[in-house]
Amino acid sequence: MRLRMSSTLLAVGLTLSSAAAAEGVRSASMLANTCAGCHSTHGASAGEQMPTIGGMDNGYLYDVLRDYKTGVRGSTIMGRIMRGYTDREIHAIAAYFAAQPWVSTDRVAVATDLHIARDIHARQCETCHEDGGREQEDKSPRLAGQWAGYLEYALEACREIGHRCRPRKMGERVMELSDAEIAALARFYESEK
Repeated sequence: MRLRMSSTLLAVGLTLSSAAAAEGVRSASMLANTCAGCHSTHGASAGEQMPTIGGMDNGYLYDVLRDYKTGVRGSTIMGRIMRGYTDREIHAIAAYFAAQPWVSTDRVAVATDLHIARDIHARQCETCHEDGGREQEDKSPRLAGQWAGYLEYALEACREIGHRCRPRKMGERVMELSDAEIAALARFYESEK
């Protein structure tokens, strides 16, 4: 009798825990729907000025969203949106988008840009953004396959507003780049898949 009661309680507990886990997934998906207008439902942005965020590193996404919420990262819209969420909800949104598949742009770069940008990447970026910008280690974002328009904007903002760049060494490296080098680098990463 005691064994049967324990088995029944275990079964009920597992059922409730599965339902709670499913509700958590729906909840994260529902929270992430706020982002769909700019970043699409699964984070694969269709617009050149909006970054693709689906498939990005979870820790990186959380840090960026927290920076928007706290005002560390300036914005027109993102700060207002993120201030409406708790840290737990921001974790859920970041985890939702991190779990989505990465979708690269379909653009290709001009050969002259590739030559210049590969040199810049090897000299300035490779230590954190390995494999042509595909690797995401230590909360660094994926660059390969990202929209050039967004990357150019982000690099220029990093150069102009140093605190936007994380880690600090990135800001120092971007400060050394000309407008033409930033544009070439952005087109290079966009063409990497």
